[in-house]
Amino acid sequence: MSQLKKAGEPGPVEYVVRTLMGLEPLVASEAEACGAIDIQQGRRSVSFSIEEQGLYRFLQTTRFAVRVLRPVFRFQAKGPDDLHAKAVKLNWSQWVDARKSMALDVTVHSDHFPHDQFAMFRMKDAMSDHFRDRMKGQGSGHLNINRTAPDQLIHLHIAGEEVTISLDLVGKDALFKRGYRAPRARAPLNEVLTAGLLALAGWKPGETLVDPMCGSGTFSIEAALWTAGVPIHAGRTSWTLFGMPTFDSRLWRSVSESAREERIDRAPILASDWNKHPVGDARESVRTAGLEHLVRVEVADFLDLKPPRGVEPGLVVLNPPYGQRVQAADLDNLYGGIGGALKHRWTGWRAAILFPKDLEAQYRIGLKPSSKHTVMNGPLACTWAIYDLFKGKRADHLSGEGAEEPAAEPVPVAQEPEGETVRFRRPRIQKPKDDAGAE
Repeated sequence: MSQLKKAGEPGPVEYVVRTLMGLEPLVASEAEACGAIDIQQGRRSVSFSIEEQGLYRFLQTTRFAVRVLRPVFRFQAKGPDDLHAKAVKLNWSQWVDARKSMALDVTVHSDHFPHDQFAMFRMKDAMSDHFRDRMKGQGSGHLNINRTAPDQLIHLHIAGEEVTISLDLVGKDALFKRGYRAPRARAPLNEVLTAGLLALAGWKPGETLVDPMCGSGTFSIEAALWTAGVPIHAGRTSWTLFGMPTFDSRLWRSVSESAREERIDRAPILASDWNKHPVGDARESVRTAGLEHLVRVEVADFLDLKPPRGVEPGLVVLNPPYGQRVQAADLDNLYGGIGGALKHRWTGWRAAILFPKDLEAQYRIGLKPSSKHTVMNGPLACTWAIYDLFKGKRADHLSGEGAEEPAAEPVPVAQEPEGETVRFRRPRIQKPKDDAGAE
């Protein structure tokens, strides 16, 4: 069996962070900023070693992590019975309190184990037998399994014959559950994904953000939380970390205070949507998050919207409908209208648009992205495309000549005669539910 650090041993400890596809470099950068070493990026995961103070800072400030695990046991098992035989001998009492409720999370990629659930049952049997035989004075060995709100969450990962058992420091509610979401929010973007999209687009606090298809407002709220400079997770009270024997509450409070950043320069964060119902949800979420001083939410149609006056150009973020409630022709009109509006009205800004990788309507935008990222919006593979908006031809822009002749012209809908304001027609969208693709 691999020798991992025991509870309370000094020095850096290994942790594994689960994240979303495409956000691994962002997690690695966060960990490095907190003092982590031996950083290794995997698929939807990042591993590193870090001291306790750095771990607390990472936990309180990470925007891109979904879960944080501490591996406590590693060994090899050639099947369910071998798993039981070895797991029953582990020093569980060093990490697990048999009197508290717990839940098991199991992931198996092995021909030696016919089913994930079978591995979970053998693991549970091993733990029960261990506590029954070695801790007779502290109970019968019967485990208190609570899948809804466990005090302890234990992860079993099996790859081939390699077995890793980890403790989840977060608990039942993953880190994307920030706590500000309005109960009625329709098809919201995952909060970790949203923060990651902002970072991938190069947005930073102090830059103007326009969120003109805001839906329930996740882009604007994540940007405002970032701008506020408050450790995003410092207020959590129910993490399993807090019940671990090595938890240092005084150090946690000290790190929380030192992690706060005072920001003086605050650029506008402007959210809007043509539909008043998601605007109401966004306003409720902004109030819950205590960010009304940073975010303005209003009813407005992006196809009629003009850039705000008196501010430096920044980033426009868009998560348009994907087509579930929009006919193909109307979806083409919408994406063509988005491209036309960006080209004609938002010169000098950057724009970022999220759409499915195989969506045909994306080509109606008519603008060439400066960069693209592949991310997963739930089960859907999507492209996060970043555009630099400028007048004239792209080649001239890149060479610095700055010609005025439009290039890569999008296909606008219902364009007015030359010399007048350009307007675009909004496509017909069915009611009453929001499109699953729109935020």
